[in-house]
Amino acid sequence: MTTTTSNADQDQSRCEAADVGPAAASPPREDHWDQEDGTGLYGPRGWTVRAGVWRELARCRDELRSTVIPAEFGHNPRGLITEEGAPQEDYTPYHDLGPGVARRLLNILPPAQLDDRQNLAPTLGALLHACAGAEGRVRLSGYAIGPQRPDERITVEGLWIEDRDLLTVEISDVHDEFCGCLVLWDTVRSRYELNAEAMPDEIRTVRRHWSHGPLGTWLWWD
Repeated sequence: MTTTTSNADQDQSRCEAADVGPAAASPPREDHWDQEDGTGLYGPRGWTVRAGVWRELARCRDELRSTVIPAEFGHNPRGLITEEGAPQEDYTPYHDLGPGVARRLLNILPPAQLDDRQNLAPTLGALLHACAGAEGRVRLSGYAIGPQRPDERITVEGLWIEDRDLLTVEISDVHDEFCGCLVLWDTVRSRYELNAEAMPDEIRTVRRHWSHGPLGTWLWWD
């Protein structure tokens, strides 16, 4: 199903803190999604809540998209998850999802959801397997759609990779004939067995937490 839309040891992510629970938040709005008739993309409305998806994503809060950017426009934090493990809003971004969460999602997500992909990106299952098997060097970012909408799901848009050899490949902003993006993508696709239908829309070098953390390679699909 296609959907549209270091110092590493001192820089541990929430995603790696397996004993950390969801961030506290006020009760969700009265959306009554649990009383909706019909079935969503991958199960009855609310299947992500019942499966525990949101408790896992609460470990991977995207501070940039959830707090920093809304604050710049005078808005309160977005994408909060309640103590009961339910999203307050229909769209919740996440960032820096690590191997522990990836393994748990592989165990609780339905097979059809694992076959989902962000447009021409690799399937969710392929990305979660790459993350789970990379000992923390591969981190995932994306968003999840809550039971407030019938297309309830989790989607990966991009991955960050801490492989030193990738940083030696010269990447230009214009991706012309002198850019090494094709070589880099072929390396990543083969190394992590990614089944994308096209190369990423964006390839660049960024820090793990955008403004801080170790340098790595960022690949993102629109």
